[in-house]
Amino acid sequence: MSHEYLSDEELQKLISDVELNDIVQAPVHLQEKVLDAVSTADRAGNVAKTKKQKIIECRLYSLKVALAVAAAIAVMFIVPYVPVAHRDIDLMEKISSQRDASFSDASFRDEILEKKENIKSKIHSFFVDNLEVEDGI
Repeated sequence: MSHEYLSDEELQKLISDVELNDIVQAPVHLQEKVLDAVSTADRAGNVAKTKKQKIIECRLYSLKVALAVAAAIAVMFIVPYVPVAHRDIDLMEKISSQRDASFSDASFRDEILEKKENIKSKIHSFFVDNLEVEDGI
C-alpha cells in the first residue's frame, strides 16, 4: 500500500475546497473495504484478546523475566571472581620467575635454541618437499 503525499499547492487547494464546501465525500466503497479488511483480520486470528488472555500473557512474560534474573544471579555466585588487576600481576610474576629460572642456566637456554632451530629446519624441509611434489620435480 503506497502513500502518495500531496504537494504544497495541492494541499492548499484541498484546504480551500474543504473550507468553502464544508464536506468532502468519502469514496463510494470505503465502508465495504474497511469491513472486509476487519473480517479477514478476524478470520486470520488477529482477534482482539480478552482481558483474561492479556493477564495470562503478562504473567508468562513476568515469569520469563524472573527466570532470567535468577539465572543471572546464579551465574554471579557460581563463577569465581578474581579481580583483573591481581590476576594480571600474578600471571606476570609467574612468567618472569619462570623465565629467570629457565634462562639462568646457560645449558638449558642453549637446548631451547637448538630445539627451535630443529623445528625451523623441519618446517623448511617439509615445505621444500611439498613444493617439489607439486611442481612435478
